[in-house]
Amino acid sequence: MISSKLPRESRLCGAANYTGRFAAKIRSGHFILLSRENSASIGRIGVSLSKKHIPLAVVRNRVRRQVKELFRTSDCLARSEDLVIRATKKIMKADLVAIKLELTQLWSQRKK
Repeated sequence: MISSKLPRESRLCGAANYTGRFAAKIRSGHFILLSRENSASIGRIGVSLSKKHIPLAVVRNRVRRQVKELFRTSDCLARSEDLVIRATKKIMKADLVAIKLELTQLWSQRKK
């Protein structure tokens, strides 16, 4: 059976991976994308969604799942860099279709 989960090696775990110096910072309407090169052979992602910006846990988990799925299906796993996605205050007014479109645009901006 083929697993459609994001591999454990592709997830950033622990506060040390979310802090430090990031080489690039891309802002969009609802997200901030931070990226830096890593020493691993695959890309890794971390998602930071605060309760302050998204009070409902159901919505936070849905956005987190959508971000991870877009990362998994894109070519980001092949690149050796760490990505951290942070949500802004405006995210509560967005629907999931707009979030998916915006994340897709963020991935393409990062590639340039």
